[in-house]
Amino acid sequence: MRNSSLYFRPAMYAGLILAIINFAPGLDLLNCFCCAGLFIGGVLAVLFYRTDLPPDQPIMNIDGFYLGLWSGIFGAGFETILNITIGPYIADIKFHMLENIIKRMLSGTQIPSNIMDQLSQAIAAAKRPGLIDTLLSFFMIVVVYSIFTIFGALLTAAFIQKRNVKQG
Repeated sequence: MRNSSLYFRPAMYAGLILAIINFAPGLDLLNCFCCAGLFIGGVLAVLFYRTDLPPDQPIMNIDGFYLGLWSGIFGAGFETILNITIGPYIADIKFHMLENIIKRMLSGTQIPSNIMDQLSQAIAAAKRPGLIDTLLSFFMIVVVYSIFTIFGALLTAAFIQKRNVKQG
């Protein structure tokens, strides 16, 4: 059995990158493509882990699972911290970006006022998150992030295993 502490550093780096991708205005749109930002977090965790291993030591599927799990947990934690500290300051930027995207998609059609009102209320709530909202959001994010980062990490680990078998 491997030392599980070897998973933490690569997963923490991948989780930080994952949180930045999912938090930054514009970059967060990457997740519109089948949660690609989350998938990338799992891939990065395995690649970072691979650099810490000796060349002759293989990556197992269980390594991919744990790396994906920890990347999702760290990513959720970092993003929650970003949402609490910086989120209220960039909420308006995200609102205007989303508004412009909606306007372009509707190409001249008037946006119903109730939709814009709901969007404005959501932005106002994001500017002043409460403790319960933050905790619920964190736990939901942990679940979703972990699922997709595990998927990315498992696929990357399997790809590396297959490549090593072909070379060997």
